[in-house]
Amino acid sequence: MQHNMKLLSNHFVKWLKIVVILTTLMGQLNTVNAAKILGIFPHASESHFMLMRTFMLELAKRDHNITIFTSHRLDDRLDNLREIVVEPEFPFWKEVQEKSRTKDLQELSKISDEKLSKYLAEAGYSLMDYFLSNYQVKDILDTPPEQFDYDLIIVDLFYTEALLALGYYFRTPVVGIVSTDFANYMQRVQEIMVPAACLPYDLENYDISTGFWQRLNNIRQCKSRREAFIADHYGNQEKVIKKYLPQLQGNLPSIVELQGNLALLLVNDYYPLAIPKPLIPNIIPVGGLHIRAPRELPWHVRRFLDEARSSVVYINLGDEQLCSEIPKERLEVLMHVFHKREERFLWTCHDVKKLDGLPKNVMLNHLVPQTDILAHPHVNLFIMNGDLMGLQEAIIRHVPIVGIPLFDNELENVRTAEKLQFGVRIDYANFTEASLNWALDTMANKEFYVLNIRDISKIYRDRPLGGLASALFWLDYILRYGSQPLKTQGIGMPLGQMHLNDLMVYNFFMGLLVIASLVGIYFLALFLWRKRQTEKMFSKLN
Repeated sequence: MQHNMKLLSNHFVKWLKIVVILTTLMGQLNTVNAAKILGIFPHASESHFMLMRTFMLELAKRDHNITIFTSHRLDDRLDNLREIVVEPEFPFWKEVQEKSRTKDLQELSKISDEKLSKYLAEAGYSLMDYFLSNYQVKDILDTPPEQFDYDLIIVDLFYTEALLALGYYFRTPVVGIVSTDFANYMQRVQEIMVPAACLPYDLENYDISTGFWQRLNNIRQCKSRREAFIADHYGNQEKVIKKYLPQLQGNLPSIVELQGNLALLLVNDYYPLAIPKPLIPNIIPVGGLHIRAPRELPWHVRRFLDEARSSVVYINLGDEQLCSEIPKERLEVLMHVFHKREERFLWTCHDVKKLDGLPKNVMLNHLVPQTDILAHPHVNLFIMNGDLMGLQEAIIRHVPIVGIPLFDNELENVRTAEKLQFGVRIDYANFTEASLNWALDTMANKEFYVLNIRDISKIYRDRPLGGLASALFWLDYILRYGSQPLKTQGIGMPLGQMHLNDLMVYNFFMGLLVIASLVGIYFLALFLWRKRQTEKMFSKLN
């Protein structure tokens, strides 16, 4: 017995030594693989920045050394994370409204996508001009390439493509993150990056009976949309590059060429919310990257939710929809419904701390992360504007939605929720007490919305790696092997070549040549035959 115990003890000691050695080696590997990463995030919107915050904090926790230039504070402190805040924040959406000469978001939402894209491009130029003129950012721009010691640059892409020039100038791989599809930005970027993106069919609404002229019109619209995006937006971004990186004069690549040098493009989308379409290897869907494990709520919010006798409805109409700017008639609709309902309402407002006339069953919230609120078991419904990130959080947390969309992309997201049967829509023009009560009653009395969203959540989460894990894996892949293995040479290919227009013209003329040759041979043969017949006739007369 003692002999056996001694053998077990020896085995245990040996295994303990192996575990210690492996742990030490893993620690050494982590140290060796730690990289210096520069993050540049000009946008100040809280919902927009949430994805960047989650990603960069996770990289810092994995022992990478992080430096961030941002217009929105992280509110977290880590020894290996340096945060440089560019203040004051640039009022991007106010700039869009000024460019479009609209007084509020309601007016802005009525502008066509083509015009809205143009105004966003102008605001993007103003944003980059403001951000890159900051003295702290200029210190980076003035660094000689041989002294730039970062291993990777991560940039927030939303009308900020001028940042891609940093990777070219400093000869450093760049990872771009697209967090939103506002005004179809995500689609427009991918149309340029994916060689087969301009298709004669609408993949989202494909109809087998689509005719020749409709397919031809789809191609024309895609070409027109792409050319306008390059001229309006990329043209403005190239002006910014010329202004703040004069070192590149005479050797300035186009934005399309800079996109071709992207190591990775992390796109905040995934199926079934995303429509399956062709992608190149370095475009990585990472939908839901920003959603982490829920954290403890502040005591006053937790108490408000815990003590709810009926269910709790969470409301967030978007960062851009300020509560103080909600039209009076719509605010009155909300107040009247709040007073008459038994549910509790937790409402996130980003601009005011108090609204007059709030009943006791309503609490205003400002700072609590939405993903933590939606994780509370008493929160059974989410009234939202239809933004993509909020929709992703609702799916992960199993909370059905009532969508009140303003812009086309929000409308498409809410229509997706209706199609997948985990939400209902209230048209903004039809926002009344009757419609809001109908939506609340419908969602409260039909359990299949909850069952459906659980099924959709399973599909959304069922992938080899989650959104954050996928982003981390491919970023580590770039750090190990560089961007060359995933690089696609076809980015920026002219649409005429993409659709083989020159070859079709060649084939057309070759066809004409063949037909002309056949016609010529026919008439030549006819001429020779008639000549022969004439000669025979004259020979008989003689």
